[in-house]
Amino acid sequence: MKKDIEQPTFDLQRMTSEIMEQEAETVELRGKKHRIGWLKNRTVRKFSHIMLKETDPVKRNVKAAACILLNHRNGLLTAFLLNLWYHIYWRWLYYIVDIDQVEVVAILDASKKKIQSDPLVVATILATGMMDTAMMMARHELGPAARGGVQPTP
Repeated sequence: MKKDIEQPTFDLQRMTSEIMEQEAETVELRGKKHRIGWLKNRTVRKFSHIMLKETDPVKRNVKAAACILLNHRNGLLTAFLLNLWYHIYWRWLYYIVDIDQVEVVAILDASKKKIQSDPLVVATILATGMMDTAMMMARHELGPAARGGVQPTP
């Protein structure tokens, strides 16, 4: 049985072109369109801080969405918006607009595509291993597989 290679559909070609050209993705929030471009380092840093500090999951998601919506092509403007406008903006989204979690998911989904995840993951793994706050395990605490031994099979 021979499988023929087919030309990708127009939608797939358009999506590939958007990714390769690093175009901003458009999401709709309460009837207004917002463009989400590549996330700046300051935005990723603020996002990480929110994820570690906020305990209420709904509020955490709204804060993260506000952080992403304030990301701007101009890095200086992003820093300005995150430092001064962020505190007002997330409260406006959370208390006044009462943003729906479905809209938050759309924002987070679009933003996940706008970060270079491979270098970020490698950097996070390396940085985690170098932290002095993480508990280091003694050799006798590791277990037989980590010590080079083979676990017995049942």
